[in-house]
Amino acid sequence: MGVPSPRAEFYGMITNLDENLGRLLRKLDELGLSEDVILIFTTDNGTAAGARKGGFNAGMRGSKGSEYDGGHRVPFFIRWPAGGLSGGRDVPQLTAHIDVLPTLAELCGVPLPKGLDLDGKSLVPLLRGEGFWQPRTLFVHSQRIEFPEKWRKCAVMTDRWRLVDGKELFDMQADPGQRNNVADANPEVVRRLRAEYDRWWEHISDRFDDYVRIVLGADQANPTHLTCHDWHTNNKLVPWNQRMIARDPQANGFWAVRVARAGRYRFTLRARPAGVAYRFQPGTARVRIGDAEISAPIRAGSDRVVLEASVPKGNAKLQTWLEHADGTTRGAYFLEVERIR
Repeated sequence: MGVPSPRAEFYGMITNLDENLGRLLRKLDELGLSEDVILIFTTDNGTAAGARKGGFNAGMRGSKGSEYDGGHRVPFFIRWPAGGLSGGRDVPQLTAHIDVLPTLAELCGVPLPKGLDLDGKSLVPLLRGEGFWQPRTLFVHSQRIEFPEKWRKCAVMTDRWRLVDGKELFDMQADPGQRNNVADANPEVVRRLRAEYDRWWEHISDRFDDYVRIVLGADQANPTHLTCHDWHTNNKLVPWNQRMIARDPQANGFWAVRVARAGRYRFTLRARPAGVAYRFQPGTARVRIGDAEISAPIRAGSDRVVLEASVPKGNAKLQTWLEHADGTTRGAYFLEVERIR
């Protein structure tokens, strides 16, 4: 229809998503659940391919990954007729993903544990148009590196202001497209927002030397399937999509894991997902988890290597190596870990 690529594919995906949302709504009607289900539609970041070469982006600056609003401002539509949320009303106040948990807890009548340190707050007063809403300052940053850096690709946000990277200031009421930097004309606002960022950074930075660990051996998920997308590494070449994996890059990294139960574990190393045709060259495969290391030969023509080891309970680093006779080495892009006894 004359729409250039990749925007044509982007619009096609929107059409697909719209049709499937319609199917979901019809199924809820068929099951008699439409009134009682809390239905949320949202996304995880601003537009990507849709904004290229004249695509619609609501006048916002930036796209996916950007610290400007076009990179992180997203829709959040919520409907729950039985709970008085029937739609048709906009909420203008600044909100964020951190608000979803306390909001759903309140809507569902689920008490949160006492002393739980939540950064978000329940949006129920806004959704129902009741009570007073205290203005607040929120923060976003796009780090995408192993250890976060202060002021990296960040925005300090209030209902009126955006302080971008600690330097640029935008008045969102007068300039929602973030075209005019007014930092020099509003030094006191810049100082105030920088101070709020400092307090926020101090609050979160004590966790930067820890990991969000993947649990192994739990009854609820056994086996556990790992991919190279979750490698921790100083090598920026992390194969995070299928095109990269198809090139068999010589890259490696470790998974941060927590072993839920001590026992005997089976490790199945692959260079492609299970069911995808692939044949290894001969060599040696190694697995290291904590202080334990095991190895086995890679047989030519096989599509996997299976090793077993006794593993203690607790936190550990898990890493694999596929070392071939031609001198190349890389990590297993796909790893299945199963507690067998």
